[in-house]
Amino acid sequence: MSYNHLDPVMSSLLVDVVATAGLLAIAVLALRLSLRLRRATALADASFRANVALAPGEGVVLGTVEREQGADVAVRVEVEQKGAEFERAGSWRHEWTETGRKVRAHPFYLRHASGARVRVEPGEDVMLVDALDGMIRVDLTRRVRVAELVPGEEAFAFGELRRAPDPEAPPLGYRERAQGYVLVSPRRRRMLLSSEPFGEQFARKAAFHLRWAITAGVASLAFNAAFAPFHARRWLGETVEARVTQLRESDDDRLTFHVTMLGPHGVAFSDEVPHADVVRVRGGGPVEARYVPSWPSASTIGPDVTAPSIAYAALPLFGVIAIAYFFRAHATLPWHEKKLIEQGSGRLAESESAAREDQKRPEGAPGDPPPDDS
Repeated sequence: MSYNHLDPVMSSLLVDVVATAGLLAIAVLALRLSLRLRRATALADASFRANVALAPGEGVVLGTVEREQGADVAVRVEVEQKGAEFERAGSWRHEWTETGRKVRAHPFYLRHASGARVRVEPGEDVMLVDALDGMIRVDLTRRVRVAELVPGEEAFAFGELRRAPDPEAPPLGYRERAQGYVLVSPRRRRMLLSSEPFGEQFARKAAFHLRWAITAGVASLAFNAAFAPFHARRWLGETVEARVTQLRESDDDRLTFHVTMLGPHGVAFSDEVPHADVVRVRGGGPVEARYVPSWPSASTIGPDVTAPSIAYAALPLFGVIAIAYFFRAHATLPWHEKKLIEQGSGRLAESESAAREDQKRPEGAPGDPPPDDS
């Protein structure tokens, strides 16, 4: 009966389900991801100490890259891209979109701080976490971005370390193959190779998810604080009979009436009713109301627990936070975890000079990272 209030079912759906359960679900999801990544950070940091002794089992090995004898590559990822250019408001922009990805993986070695050579045997599904600092320009609209582990580079490798025959280890005796440490893909997971500590990557992701957990949690608390009278009517209120003492038409054009009532113990409180319901209170008899003894101003006319229609704001609030969180989570993924799309200003032909500089470097030699608009 209160003016501009929703029915009880819709009130509970918007406040309890959307603004409370929905936003808190996002907060819990983001918090769980953050905590899991923080645990991974701690484990990774512990494993990344250069003086950690080698031991069979799943873990991380840090060492200097050395190619296998006769091999021309350790791990090399080539991302093929197709370019397009377009004009907007008199200025040109271009976009490079991934069309394919090739991985060349060959056994190589990591020289451990202890002096031991750890043989690494990556599969074709290996994930290389490295900068795309190489570029091959095929023609005006096609190019290849390259990431590669090169000899002399310090790298981290995550996998399963075991003792196994090493073809490059000195033989122990006649017809006896030497044993060495060999790193293979972990069970049911991919091998990870990186030129920077995994802990730094995990820590950045953990901080990202924690920020969104706080954002969703604060949004839910703020929304529920704004609807504190609704919660008070539900948890602290009681349905009583009140006596109308004054009925006054509003001064604006909303066609509402201001109703003053006396509740239990003679406590006065007021509410607004729409013009269509005024006949139900004009008779002067008792009316039902949802009365809050500890907060009389939160009381409303009518027996039901209802919320004002502004509660519809829960829908865009939840939608904006959910979409922004999941969009940003995908947008901030590094290139090796998503389809590579790069945009920049200018026409495609204007990036040829940068491509030539990259091609002048020896194959696999790291160069300066390309500019963001390449």
